[in-house]
Amino acid sequence: MDQLRERELISWTTSRIWLTAVFLVAGAFCAVAQVSTPFENAVIAIDYYEPRDPDLLPLYQKMRQRRVLQELSQFLAAVQWPKTLRLLMKECPEGTPGPEVFYTPIEYSLTICYQWLRFLETLQPPASFATRQEVIVGGLLGIVLHEAAHAVFDMLKVSRFGAEEDAADQLASFVGLQFGKDVARTVVKGTYYVWDTYDYYIRTNNKQYNYASASSVAPQRAYNTLCIAYGGDLEVFKDLVEKGLLDRVLPSARAGNCMDEYQQVAKAFGKTIAPHLNKELMRRALRTDWLLPEDLQR
Repeated sequence: MDQLRERELISWTTSRIWLTAVFLVAGAFCAVAQVSTPFENAVIAIDYYEPRDPDLLPLYQKMRQRRVLQELSQFLAAVQWPKTLRLLMKECPEGTPGPEVFYTPIEYSLTICYQWLRFLETLQPPASFATRQEVIVGGLLGIVLHEAAHAVFDMLKVSRFGAEEDAADQLASFVGLQFGKDVARTVVKGTYYVWDTYDYYIRTNNKQYNYASASSVAPQRAYNTLCIAYGGDLEVFKDLVEKGLLDRVLPSARAGNCMDEYQQVAKAFGKTIAPHLNKELMRRALRTDWLLPEDLQR
């Protein structure tokens, strides 16, 4: 059996088993108009805090109007949360560590800072790599998926043998691949570009890199994202691996092991997270239409 047929067989098998991952997707850029009946989870609470900074007011109004958190809650509703999960959007205090999306275990809250949205709107990727809208949408989805993974690990008491930040990156990358070529490429490109830009921002602003952080350094996280994506679908991400992302090529020694890395994450998901899903709510979420980058053009 050649590599392509082997990949197709594995991809078909895992997609039948692991497509339950859809529950995690950040609803910030998804549409629910064609879901016949809204579905909610009684243990998910939502709140938008009006910012004091007048420059952030347009973002606050835009996000409320789009019902971003409400849409997110519908996808998270498939999880059988043992505690109330609070979804918050607010202006965060000066000095909040970046990226400014974070999960707080003490109050079971996932917070999206308005400053993070403003930062994403400043990104200007090379046209040869991605559109501005792709990195805005993909960057937000990727980081929110990462923090949603922390919430899952915490509330469902998921065991991990390794660094939690790396595990959250793996789960976020895995989940981002479950929605077809266009969405998957958007998430991967956006997440990769965010990490590349984040590292550049630290270096060019003469900030000391925190090598003692629980997270891997930003360039490593970018490569990890690409490897999980390539391992999940060789054909969809083949061009990104061969041509490189932002002039960086994934080394062949790493690329050859990416399928194994993807399968490791898929198996872990099936054993530790999938049993905590409400399958009916998950099926209803699968009938939702996605709002892609071109739908967000101003």
